[in-house]
Amino acid sequence: MNKTVLKFLLILPIHAFAGLMILSAQTPERLSELKVSETSLTDLDLSRASILAESNLEPQITKSVSDLSGLSPNLYINSNGIQSYGDVISVRGIGNTQLFGDPAVGLYIDGVPYGSTATFSSALFELYSVELFKGYRGHRFGKNSPGGVLNIKSQSAGKNHRSKLFVSYASFNTQSYRLLVDGPAGDYASYYFGLNRSKSDGFADNTNPLGNDATSESLNGRIGYDFRTAGGLRIGIGGTWEDFDLGAQPVVQRNANSGFYKRSSDQNEVGAIRSNTQFLKFESETEFGGISSTTSRTYWELDPNFLDLNYADSGLALVSGFLESVGNPIDSSSMIKEEHDGWSEELTAFSDNDGSRNWTITIFANNTEIDGVADRHYPVPTVAQNDPTYYNAGVMLPGSSITRYKSKNDSYALSTYLSQSLNNNITLEVGLRFDHITKELRRSKTNSLPFMVDPADLSVSEKYSWISPSIGFKKALNENFTTFLNSSLARKPGGFSPYVDTQALIAAGVVNIQYKDEKIWANELGLSFNNTQNKSGLSLVFFWNDITDFQFEKPSGAFDYFVDNAEEVEIHGLEFEFYANPQDDWLIQGSYGITSGEIKRHTGLSYDPSYDPLGAPANPILGPHDFAGKDVPFTPEQTLSLSLSNQMTEDLVWSSGLTYIGKIHYLDQTATDTVNNSYLLWNASITYLINQWELNLFGKNLTNKKYYSSLVTSLTGAPGIVGSPRVIGLGISKEF
Repeated sequence: MNKTVLKFLLILPIHAFAGLMILSAQTPERLSELKVSETSLTDLDLSRASILAESNLEPQITKSVSDLSGLSPNLYINSNGIQSYGDVISVRGIGNTQLFGDPAVGLYIDGVPYGSTATFSSALFELYSVELFKGYRGHRFGKNSPGGVLNIKSQSAGKNHRSKLFVSYASFNTQSYRLLVDGPAGDYASYYFGLNRSKSDGFADNTNPLGNDATSESLNGRIGYDFRTAGGLRIGIGGTWEDFDLGAQPVVQRNANSGFYKRSSDQNEVGAIRSNTQFLKFESETEFGGISSTTSRTYWELDPNFLDLNYADSGLALVSGFLESVGNPIDSSSMIKEEHDGWSEELTAFSDNDGSRNWTITIFANNTEIDGVADRHYPVPTVAQNDPTYYNAGVMLPGSSITRYKSKNDSYALSTYLSQSLNNNITLEVGLRFDHITKELRRSKTNSLPFMVDPADLSVSEKYSWISPSIGFKKALNENFTTFLNSSLARKPGGFSPYVDTQALIAAGVVNIQYKDEKIWANELGLSFNNTQNKSGLSLVFFWNDITDFQFEKPSGAFDYFVDNAEEVEIHGLEFEFYANPQDDWLIQGSYGITSGEIKRHTGLSYDPSYDPLGAPANPILGPHDFAGKDVPFTPEQTLSLSLSNQMTEDLVWSSGLTYIGKIHYLDQTATDTVNNSYLLWNASITYLINQWELNLFGKNLTNKKYYSSLVTSLTGAPGIVGSPRVIGLGISKEF
């Protein structure tokens, strides 16, 4: 039996015992009171959490987590084109690295924490609410979250049985079929089941008949059962699963003459992801408030992600063309396989929220094991091997290398939060968290050519421990206006980069296997307005973050790819958002954010030929390069979102939304600043009810804007991941 599964099974009795020990002898409640009580989007306290545009959360428009990008100020999801793998989720300039580093923005879907940005299930079902808690939230959630928490909740079962069928067809032969079933199972229980099947021909076409188009096909679902015991203990058990197949990533050469969405690869590029999650939840009221427990197990598999580097990398494409012209064609490709297996336990005791003093105590544990292999093929020059341009006109041989790695992360945390009313107008909020993390990495690498020496096997481990304090004040100016000030010290742990093995570069200080903790001092000052009677609210926030040992990924210019640390980074900006119901049938929402981030100091891991043990000359790719003065990568300078929805009649509703993403900076190994230009997207939908049928006409990117959702600066030429062009579709659904 898989040892991670065994750990999950062993912890279940402990989990159950924790719930049974706090059973209260209260009178059982009926099912109508079992449904989780949530705050509606229009009633959110903007000093607590951000709202995401409700009119843009239509199921045909918001199908994945990446579709939430830009809907809240300074929230950006850098999409890499293959589900969540390689995505960067950032809030206020604080995010994760693409492959190796820990996430800064915690992700919770239906109360289940996801341990890695790369492995979350990107497909969403019927959304009930989306909340974005900005700034450090490690004292309120079990998962370490120095940048914030994205809390997504699906529609839960109601008091009546429901079956809903949904079918849609859209541009690029995009088809979606969905079945939802939920309802009561007796007086004290409910169930839910969802199944979704979708496919698309894709919009990134391959002009070479030997290669694949960027098609996609997926099957995903969720199932669960919730019930309440006679003693008042609420129990939930469920799971999700997903199968996703991609014909090829939508990677294109920027500024290519063949067309914005055209590709030309002679390889059968593929991407395949399988994942599943199981969870068990307990919650019960106690004399002091309540206690809740969530145990979850997540399995995620990438098998494989295959990319044709002869096409994607402009330098290799040039070499490939030359070699083919002289009758010596050599393919360059990258294939990555990874398997993530992990479990987590989050146990929280909390007070009754009716008093002037509220508190929580949370224990969190997580174990994740990663098993991966990277297989790369490339041309190797047999002459002029010290040529700093790397590519030359000499004779080349087909080379390959296989890197195998296993990593293990054990995380434990204890956190507490206290909110105390000092008087009628001022509230003090204090949080404290202790984290202890152990990371291990084992790595081996073999090369195909005899003159390329295999690096020594690697086995390293490190322990990280720290305390994260936070403090905040809220002052009610009157019944509608509130000012707030929050400050926190948080960290992202360090770790190891498995794609580092060139001993000369390690000895010269160009690359490093290990990277340091990232330390974040985050502050915000804001003013919020909420009027529940008029159903309107707004928030204005200024924030500034001082970061020490900022983590960012970069290639070495040779065969290494690693996480580096910038000693000092400063990020500051502002956020404004509002919502209003001027009339019962109108809803207006908007947000605007500015983020300015700069690397102030970066002195480590730059190349100095005087320290090169091989005596190689100065190399224009390897360095020295100073990243100081550069903009923080993966962070838009501005974000803007505006949406409007109107219920014209009892049976007719329309909505329209604009999302603007400002310029985004990316850095390559030479500290060259590559800019992804700003873009504006317009989405809209019209829903009409007729004879218990629901018809939905929807459109995404209606202005047909050409844009990139990401740039890949680890490859020469910085190819782009193309965003979706105009999509128009029709959805039909019916509830039974």
